[in-house]
Amino acid sequence: MNSTNEFLKVLKESLNEVGGEAYLVGTFVRERLIDFKSQPSKLDIIYNGDINKLLMSLDNKQFSFYSLKENKDSYRYNDRNIVFNITKMKGKSIEEDLSKRDFSINAISLKLIENKIIDPFNGRKAIECRIIQNVSDTSIEEDPIRILRGIRFCIRYGMHFNLETEKKIVDLSCKLKSCNKERLFTELMKLMEVDNNGRAFEVLDNYGVLKNIFPYMEELKTVGKCKYHTEDAFTHMKLTYEMFKDVTKGRIKIEGLNLQSLEEHIDNFKVRECVSLACFLHDIGKFNCYKEKEDSVSFFGHEKEGAKIVNDICKDMKVPEKSAQLVEKLVEVHMCPLEIF
Repeated sequence: MNSTNEFLKVLKESLNEVGGEAYLVGTFVRERLIDFKSQPSKLDIIYNGDINKLLMSLDNKQFSFYSLKENKDSYRYNDRNIVFNITKMKGKSIEEDLSKRDFSINAISLKLIENKIIDPFNGRKAIECRIIQNVSDTSIEEDPIRILRGIRFCIRYGMHFNLETEKKIVDLSCKLKSCNKERLFTELMKLMEVDNNGRAFEVLDNYGVLKNIFPYMEELKTVGKCKYHTEDAFTHMKLTYEMFKDVTKGRIKIEGLNLQSLEEHIDNFKVRECVSLACFLHDIGKFNCYKEKEDSVSFFGHEKEGAKIVNDICKDMKVPEKSAQLVEKLVEVHMCPLEIF
């Protein structure tokens, strides 16, 4: 018996002891509906009874949950390959709880004892049609970071937004400027993690989102062409990021490169995502360093200027120190290979 099945068996026993109803929601339900053979890394449970009694019963059965600082009504147990979360139901019914979620594909629940699917917002139909759509008109306005989450689902699952949700994203992306930047950075790193084909920044730009995350994104489209580059700086940054993704996925092979080292963790993130971000931001200093003299264009010192801008970005987003240092240093030294030739 795998750990998920073992836990669900124990949870059912505890429910029979203490009463109340439990519902599987979120990642586990979504990923199993998309691919039944998938092995989700997280199992979220909504409970409508006395949560302290349930936790005590589970603790007696060797499942000791701890409370989450960011959500006083949520509790977690870490197993080897999966995280179990139990959260107190918001509202008077599971339908009301689901109505507070972001997209319909995440507003599906499975009532545990009865093994009954509850899908008030047609999330299964959305999965079948590969559509990402808001649960409510206020979903994105209530939490603009859901924009990045939605784009992550689009890229990961090959889905697309419906027209109404797409319009909300375009109209409300400006609100990302005033949201929690630490959460924004974490969501951006998650987006790059699932972006196998290097499309993330192109998609963010197409929806008008990117300019509300990083400075100089529009300005960099106006400079960059010189004897070294035939494209503008912004396009070059996107292509560099895309090429790095080709390297990490083995589509471009570099002799002697240890790809496994990119899987190591630094702070809460993989080295791979830190390098991915540096690849995109490496020429962010070019707009401030643009110089034109007669027929010659130069960007002298843009790597140093870029490192300063990245430092400011990392401070604003409260990026963990080691991750911030790695991204900043890679931007600062990205011209060094030219000195070899």
